[in-house]
Amino acid sequence: MKRIAADPPLTQRNGPWTPAGRFLHRFPALAAMGAFVLFWLYRSRVFSGDGDQLARLIDSGLWMVQTEILSHAAFQGTYQLLHPFGWDALSVINLVSCIAGAVCVWIVLRFNRDFTGCDPVWAMGLFFSSGLLILSCGHTEYYTMFLAGLLLYGYEGAAYLHGRGGALRAALAYSFAIWLHLGILFALPSLLILPWLKGEIKDYKGLAQGFIPTIAAFLFKEFHDALGIAIQGLSPSSNFIPLFSDPAGTRFYTMFEWGHLVDILYAWSMRSWIFWPLILICAAMYGWRAFLRSDRLFLLTYTLCFTFFCLVWHPNLGIEQDWDLFAIEAAPSLLLAMTFLPAFLASSFRRWALAIPLIASFLIVYHQIVEEAHFGRRGYGGVKIELSEDVDYSLTLNGAMKTLDSPTMTEGVYAVRLIDRTHRRTEERYAVVVPGMTTVVPIDVSASASAESVQ
Repeated sequence: MKRIAADPPLTQRNGPWTPAGRFLHRFPALAAMGAFVLFWLYRSRVFSGDGDQLARLIDSGLWMVQTEILSHAAFQGTYQLLHPFGWDALSVINLVSCIAGAVCVWIVLRFNRDFTGCDPVWAMGLFFSSGLLILSCGHTEYYTMFLAGLLLYGYEGAAYLHGRGGALRAALAYSFAIWLHLGILFALPSLLILPWLKGEIKDYKGLAQGFIPTIAAFLFKEFHDALGIAIQGLSPSSNFIPLFSDPAGTRFYTMFEWGHLVDILYAWSMRSWIFWPLILICAAMYGWRAFLRSDRLFLLTYTLCFTFFCLVWHPNLGIEQDWDLFAIEAAPSLLLAMTFLPAFLASSFRRWALAIPLIASFLIVYHQIVEEAHFGRRGYGGVKIELSEDVDYSLTLNGAMKTLDSPTMTEGVYAVRLIDRTHRRTEERYAVVVPGMTTVVPIDVSASASAESVQ
């Protein structure tokens, strides 16, 4: 296996550093905090994927979801802290996702500083030109947290191979990602080859110790009832695309239909249409032996594990809603592409050749972020339901369980549905929420009940 220290690209010049690059190199944590402010300003105000369902689960007080145990607990814990101050579920998801996005920026900058040594402006250019930016701007799903876990595992795996950390730390990072999302199971081969890549077979002991939390996650998932803990299931844990036929008719397509290819291309373009071409161009320039460097072989294995996942997993919600699930391949492929930057950027022509598609891709991503930010509808008002008498009721606003007085609602139109169990009937209204005002919706349940009894 090729030793990392002997690889020429790490020592080659890659052009003059920019002032911004010097700042990012010296203060990655400060840069991450600045990125959080940016992400928060552009936070999404629309539900993506299962976001609406997640908000309902948060409102209901549920702490655990089977495939994203720690991720949902982070949402619920933040909600419990901030709900007394008027925060709703959407804003809590926004906050956690923006924080996770800032953590992603910090890890990428640390990876660049410790393992590539090139101007970090280019690493940030790759990050901000991809779907990772969309996920960082308050994405209403679990995947921003998961991506932070994936990047952390990629960093720790590379650190182990560079002699900056042990196998135990790499395995613990992998186990942490398991608790965030079970999808990292597909990347297990990348963990198992780490001691072999380093030529330290004895390190499998540390790997086994760090894998214990992964086993604990599965035991917790399977035997939570015995512990008296409620865990909600969201989607099937086995959701492979059928090869040739789908007798149940529950899939959009089979493996070799055109629809599958179209979805693969859509997901690839959404996570980044630059990462893989950059990797392949570098492979053509430096030869396949460039991948024999141990950290690159680890990251290549890590990436290909998720490439396989993207090829065989089915998007239940449709690819336009589920693309974020397939964006997980962007984490290891970004780190892999970054290892080639020092040599690639040694040429002024290649720097311009990379800058142009980065800018073009960023503008495309930025357009979608602005659409999801809904700057024209970001205010908060309140909804107050006034009943003519006390009844046993259930109330929902746009399907989410609420109390009679909901002082913090995002502006918009809400469908009000009151189930009056006392009189055994349902009342439906619409409430228009205006920023800075409380919309009062009177419901005369006694009159409604009387009218029904007369009929």
